[in-house]
Amino acid sequence: MIIFDTLDNLELYQGISDKILGLITVMDRSLPYDQGPGRYTCPEDDKIVYEIDAYPTTREGRLEMPSEREYSVEIVLEGESVTSVGSDNVFVMAPGRFLLIKGETGVKRRMTRNIDKSVKSVIFRF
Repeated sequence: MIIFDTLDNLELYQGISDKILGLITVMDRSLPYDQGPGRYTCPEDDKIVYEIDAYPTTREGRLEMPSEREYSVEIVLEGESVTSVGSDNVFVMAPGRFLLIKGETGVKRRMTRNIDKSVKSVIFRF
């Protein structure tokens, strides 16, 4: 499952998992915008973990192999980055957008579109 949409529409996807509401609560409270890089737990639901990272994009990016059973929601807070899922799906991640993935392996994050940029992002996993 791959969903790429704007944060304004995140509430439409609450039926996918009961954890989406906790993610929305964290984002509505602007916690990731105010917190520095690190691993955090949602105050209302300790099964929702999120990681904030700040990094420069590169042409190579970084390959990750998420669990096929795990949901992963990537949100870029500052800057712009490219994420590819599998060999056919490429997404330009910018503030105001999210990418929800489940059951997909071979996710490449932190890539640049043309010029390396500084990025701050958050990834929720549940």
